[in-house]
Amino acid sequence: MCDELGDMEYMAAYIEEAGKTSLCALDGSGCSDKQKAYIAKMKERGSDEQQKQLTRLENMKESSMTQDLLAWLKQRKKILQQLLDAGDDEKVEL
Repeated sequence: MCDELGDMEYMAAYIEEAGKTSLCALDGSGCSDKQKAYIAKMKERGSDEQQKQLTRLENMKESSMTQDLLAWLKQRKKILQQLLDAGDDEKVEL
């Protein structure tokens, strides 16, 4: 499987996408300090602001940027999607 997917970074991205999961959890486990700070920042904002940020990031994916910025954009999108999904789960339980 590793030969088909290439390097470990690509394989991890595929697994996260296919499994609709992330190695960075909302409780901070598996996250970098930068990701933890972003999670804390976005948790303070409501789901409306989180959705606006997700839409903004999705519109930016076509922009020209460095690999590092593109990776950070993808990480933020995953975090926002997790936050929004967690909010939807809480609404269903109510």
